[in-house]
Amino acid sequence: MKYLKEYYAQKPLQCILLAAFLLRLIAAIFAKGYGMHDDHFIIIENAGAFADGKDAGNWLPTTPGNTGPQGHSFFYMGLHYVLFAFLKMLGIASPEIKMYIVRIIHAIYSLSIVYFGYKIAEKYSTPKIASIVAWLLAAFWFMPWASVRNLVEFQCIPFLLWGTWIFLKKDTPDLKSVIFSGLISGIAFSIRFQAMFFLFGFGLALLCIKQFKNAAAWGISVLFMMFLIQGGIDFFIWGKPCVEFIEYVRYNIDSAGDYLTGSVFKYIFVILGLLIPPVSIFIFFGFFARWRKYLILFLPAFCFLLFHSLFENKQERFIFTIVPSVIILGIIGWSEFTSIYSKQWLKSFLKGSWVFFIIINTLLLCVVSVHYSKKARVETMTYLSKYDNIKQLATMSDVPMLPMFYLGYWIPSFDIDKTQIYNSITVLKQQTENEPDFVIMVDNNDLNKNVDSLKAHFPGLRLETKIAPNFVDALLFKINPKNRNETLVIYRNQKTCEN
Repeated sequence: MKYLKEYYAQKPLQCILLAAFLLRLIAAIFAKGYGMHDDHFIIIENAGAFADGKDAGNWLPTTPGNTGPQGHSFFYMGLHYVLFAFLKMLGIASPEIKMYIVRIIHAIYSLSIVYFGYKIAEKYSTPKIASIVAWLLAAFWFMPWASVRNLVEFQCIPFLLWGTWIFLKKDTPDLKSVIFSGLISGIAFSIRFQAMFFLFGFGLALLCIKQFKNAAAWGISVLFMMFLIQGGIDFFIWGKPCVEFIEYVRYNIDSAGDYLTGSVFKYIFVILGLLIPPVSIFIFFGFFARWRKYLILFLPAFCFLLFHSLFENKQERFIFTIVPSVIILGIIGWSEFTSIYSKQWLKSFLKGSWVFFIIINTLLLCVVSVHYSKKARVETMTYLSKYDNIKQLATMSDVPMLPMFYLGYWIPSFDIDKTQIYNSITVLKQQTENEPDFVIMVDNNDLNKNVDSLKAHFPGLRLETKIAPNFVDALLFKINPKNRNETLVIYRNQKTCEN
């Protein structure tokens, strides 16, 4: 123990990075599935289909029925396509093995958040404060789990922090550092378009502190990288630059009200809850307390927060991008505040608050880091993957979209409207001569009625199995039924799939 303490005292960052990696490795192994719709169906589903010569999302102009750009960046998804194509070349076909590899790569990649967070904090504070920042970035209850997800809101963070650190590393950055910072920062845009508001805030901060030459060089470098990646990929696919980004902006303006909304203060409460009060209040206070002193750290995150607070579409995951930035500046600012106002009662309160935080965070960390999210949906397709001759699936209309990637191959899936079963099956029979090999339904009060109605058309239907959600998914569903994590029931059509 003495040796470990001495080693930690000498190399705190290395020790924290090791702990961060172990936590993320646990998440990579056990936290299977996907968190939200987009981190699977936008990234994994399309990349996997492209690697198999299919177009699951109808993204490409050469695909029959494609009506033009849908507003997606091909960059981050494209990296997964390259990975899956390489794994296919090696003969690795198992979807589960592919996803283990994806999660482990992301676990390693996400360590950069801890590293750059430490370095930025050390630049403006002490090694002790930098260590606190690094520990929070390493072991906040949601960080290991989020690190191995394919959420673009999270996976753009390393490039934003890396670009920031390149600029801040030298007290007076030379032109080479400024340009390199801009190029690295610009990559984040092609992962997550909304990163542009973080980048705007960084450039605005340079103007406010009168670094006009640096602001120009940095801004040009950012724009160059944005047009090189996003413009280049879109030009290759569509013959025009940046058309996906233009469509993304159009779609979000027209459809902002179709998603979760909330008050202008929603994201403030999200951050306060995410970071566990009352420590979250300390961090948020510190973030604003020294904003003028650390303008170059404050404005990027603040501009990002301001835009999302004012924009109508307010999905909670959108704010993930700036959480590390809030933690970095929040801890720096709070430490400076408490060093001035060091009343004894305040010290006692702070000590108790941090003890409470550590207890709650540890409990949440133990649960969330191994949370198999969307288990019922993934396991349903994994279960069906043992059948290699399925020609068609059918799902009732209340079944959430199922991840075909885990089936291992790509087949049609027909949606049966539970309120118009007869009409739906009539359409199905008109479209194809094949009866569905399996029908997937939700285990709810309508199950028996739906089964009876379906058996009138497909008398060979027999119960195959039921697949329950993960405990956390089930709990979230009970708390809020909008979290669609129901038990799924698989019925096999013995007429078409006997074995």
